[in-house]
Amino acid sequence: MSVSAPKRSRTGILLSLIAVLALAVIALVDIPQQGEPYSPTSTASTGTRALAQILKNHGVDVSEVSPLEAMDSADTDTTLVIDPSFYAPTEVTEDLVNSRATIVVLGDSSSMYDFGFEGYTESFPPIPVAAKCQDPDAQEARGISPLSLAFRPDRERDVTGCFPQLGGYGWVQFTSNPKISLILDPTFLTNEYLADHGNAAFAMRKLGTQPKVLWVSGDYWESEMRTTPQWAGLPTWFYPLLVGLVLTALWWAFYRGRRFGKLVAEPMPVVVPASEADAGRGQLYHRGRATEHAARALRAGTISRVARGRLSPTSPREVVVDVLARVSGRDPSAIDALFYSLPITSDADLSRLADQLDEFEREINDR
Repeated sequence: MSVSAPKRSRTGILLSLIAVLALAVIALVDIPQQGEPYSPTSTASTGTRALAQILKNHGVDVSEVSPLEAMDSADTDTTLVIDPSFYAPTEVTEDLVNSRATIVVLGDSSSMYDFGFEGYTESFPPIPVAAKCQDPDAQEARGISPLSLAFRPDRERDVTGCFPQLGGYGWVQFTSNPKISLILDPTFLTNEYLADHGNAAFAMRKLGTQPKVLWVSGDYWESEMRTTPQWAGLPTWFYPLLVGLVLTALWWAFYRGRRFGKLVAEPMPVVVPASEADAGRGQLYHRGRATEHAARALRAGTISRVARGRLSPTSPREVVVDVLARVSGRDPSAIDALFYSLPITSDADLSRLADQLDEFEREINDR
């Protein structure tokens, strides 16, 4: 066991903790995202993330949902912000109205007609527009900017309006149902303009009246056809955290896994030269009256040591003789006799063979 093993173990644990902490921070940090125009998760100039963040800071829960999800979640303590991208059948719109939720329709789209706003649009160059109405929220804001569209109702008595321009209004709500309102040009709600004039004040007062805001966007049919996975209810930070933990586990398994390093010699009481080991093996054969086996063992051991990679254990006899003759400079017939043909039938023969092989090996090594 290495002396530095405890130190390496402590270092590994420290690195693992740092990796887990870093991955957890990456998973939990709310990374800014580019998204669709008016999306509450978009940090682009046309997004509304700044507004969503202000609402959250004031205790309002803000989430972006599909029309199908809005039908299941809308109730009296909810504000539904109908995004310009909203598209749904009339029955869905009626269900949302019947939920008694506060509804703010954004944009000049078919949605305003589905929610009952009958009239037409007046357009003009973007300008700041003063409140000029009795609505307390508009009076607090005093004005919004920029505004380039105004809603002109077919029947003036059906709606209450603020921010008038060209006979229309930048914001209107039903006289009979004040919980439903329309902002025809929501540009002043975006990240780029929210800090201007009274934009933030008006937006907060109109969208922050309930503890929950559902930003309803997208096509109802697409959301209905989309299969909802079993894990859809998990928080959004769960998935990157799970990936981080899996990667950390794999890294830890790799770090702790068996690794083969450089081979080192273990301390041993005695280091026995290979030639002495062969001689000892020969003596064992001799004691067992196996002189021929002993001779073969001595010869094979010498061949393997002096060949130095030139020969394999299966090399033919003539190849061995030729290689050893060239290496030693001896006559091939003498090599053949020493390693093959010379008969070994007695202890004396075996002893002489061992001496001759040892002399041959020293001769080769001295070259």
